[in-house]
Amino acid sequence: MKSRLALLALALAALAAGGYWLYQEGLVPVPLAPGEALFVPGQPEFGEDEAVVEALLPAGPGLEAFLVAQSDLALLVRADGTWAGQLLSSLERSRHGRRWRLGVRPGWRLQDGTLLDAPRMAKALGPELAKLGGSARPIDGETLDLRFKVPQVGLPDLLARWRVPGSGPFVRQGMTLTRFERFTPGRPGLAGMRVATDPALLESRAWAEGLAARRWAWAVFPGQVAPEDMAKVRLAPYDEFRMKDGTVWFLSRRMRRLRPDASDWTRTRLFGAWRSSTELPYDPLGF
Repeated sequence: MKSRLALLALALAALAAGGYWLYQEGLVPVPLAPGEALFVPGQPEFGEDEAVVEALLPAGPGLEAFLVAQSDLALLVRADGTWAGQLLSSLERSRHGRRWRLGVRPGWRLQDGTLLDAPRMAKALGPELAKLGGSARPIDGETLDLRFKVPQVGLPDLLARWRVPGSGPFVRQGMTLTRFERFTPGRPGLAGMRVATDPALLESRAWAEGLAARRWAWAVFPGQVAPEDMAKVRLAPYDEFRMKDGTVWFLSRRMRRLRPDASDWTRTRLFGAWRSSTELPYDPLGF
């Protein structure tokens, strides 16, 4: 009798443990805002979307991050205090945080002409997952399971940094961006962008004359500019934007819908921006 009770207790314990494991292993959705809102098309007039703009920016990790963000998109982005799916259509996590399921946004065309699918995303995430001791297993073409040995409760923050090469609206070659015509959300409003990083161009006289000649779509304030040179810049059709990192941007008034992200300018989006053919009048008195 005692042995039967012991076996029954053992069976109940095993059943309870199995039920608890299934509960912890079960997936719950992580709310995501629609990704379509991240890509608002530009509104250029005829021919205005053919502009290849030039920017004067200092070389460094910030510029590198900015250029990468135009060519290689992250899986998630933070938008208005919530997560939005950029290359993901859905995100689920287990209660213990060691299992995550990613829904790949369907029909997303990459710059090599192929469509993004779960195996391609698994390959792109492989190096990052290896650092965490994780692994990826495609369930089907649009579903990817991630497994970790330890809980990864902060995985959405990582997914906002992990990128898929060639998934963005611009093809990058060094300091040059060229429009990817077949970008899934639509046609970018700029044909391309070239960045100059020559330190000589950021010296007082050269910097001021470049802006006075309207050579740059935008430029970073070099920090030391003679008063007479700054006077030239103040008369040029540029607006100033102060970034959280201390840099100051001079942005041409011909650039439409380019809104620098003041908290992190490297996240500024080029997709919906375009260069207009007319300039707003400049009034130094502010009237």
